[in-house]
Amino acid sequence: MPAASTSLSSVRSVKADNFTVLTEAFRKQEAKRILDVGCGSGGLAARLIAAGFDVTGVEPRAEAVDAARRIAPKASFVQAAAEALPYAIGPFDAACMVNALHHVPPAEMRNALSRTLAVLRPGGELLVIEPVAGGSFFRCMRPIDDETEVRALAIAAIDGFVAGGGAVLRELRRWDRESRFDGLQGFVDYLLDVDPGRAAAVERRRGELARAWRDNLMIRDGKAVLVQPILCWTLVRPKVD
Repeated sequence: MPAASTSLSSVRSVKADNFTVLTEAFRKQEAKRILDVGCGSGGLAARLIAAGFDVTGVEPRAEAVDAARRIAPKASFVQAAAEALPYAIGPFDAACMVNALHHVPPAEMRNALSRTLAVLRPGGELLVIEPVAGGSFFRCMRPIDDETEVRALAIAAIDGFVAGGGAVLRELRRWDRESRFDGLQGFVDYLLDVDPGRAAAVERRRGELARAWRDNLMIRDGKAVLVQPILCWTLVRPKVD
């Protein structure tokens, strides 16, 4: 974690997983209409739909939006960057950005947070879930995509956004997410689904990737398990007097 972060001093460690944290938060505030920013190929949207929510996903990559429409046909999808989110698509009861903010250009991260909060109803919560640059998952992916700097920039962007009055921090939690894979190729497929641009690095650094995989994975119930520390900020718009 970057030493410059101010919000992390108030972090609360919990035993949790991404989906449970999201659904419990949405139900607690009686949210029905959910915005999934940086929805990727629609896996989370499909699970939220199955849990009874009305979901709109936003994603800049056309191929990911096409995949999301196949995976979650009952959800709605908009092709747009988070920092250029159309205001007209709101209002939503709540929103989430799951492993998405660090994929936004650093200069636009605060704009992405601002635009997302702007399409929420008053009091609506934005849950920003970001991975920390640490843990066995991170160490395995680092040979092909070292996100140390960009993950720190995402944390700093949230800190700066809150400190500058762009949002009120209601809660900050931390947990360890466990991901299970059948093998190295399953892990590679996951990384490429998030960012197909990693393909060239996978081919160039297969040896390094294989060594990192062997050195960091755990085997449990016949599956390869990788651990990723996760942070979750719950943000709301400041009240206007």
